[in-house]
Amino acid sequence: MGAQAQSGDVAKVLMELENAWVDALVKADTAKLDAILVDTYVDTEEGGHQSDKQGTLAVLKSGDLKFKSIKLSNIESVCLWQRGGNNRHGRADGTFRGHPIEPKLVFTDTFVLQDGTWKAAASHRITAPK
Repeated sequence: MGAQAQSGDVAKVLMELENAWVDALVKADTAKLDAILVDTYVDTEEGGHQSDKQGTLAVLKSGDLKFKSIKLSNIESVCLWQRGGNNRHGRADGTFRGHPIEPKLVFTDTFVLQDGTWKAAASHRITAPK
């Protein structure tokens, strides 16, 4: 199989993973998220605050973070050296500790191939330009 075909296959897998990740966030499915995120996962939010996997799962379990919906758009995939990444735009409808979430965001996600399975290693998001 050529590099271009392999790259296309990886892009498809990463797109499916992105959709499963978003679905798990909206449903607050922490078991599914636990399987998607590597143990060393790092999330960097719009204000620059970072949290680890356990912190991310904890805000969902506690109900501090709630999503009504997340819609992804403008997804671009890149895959290099057993790592993959997605740049995506999204619209989120939800709250964090009772405060509305910024509705338009730009995400950069980094994935690693771990024991033959793609997993999310990091996510960084910023507020989309107006």
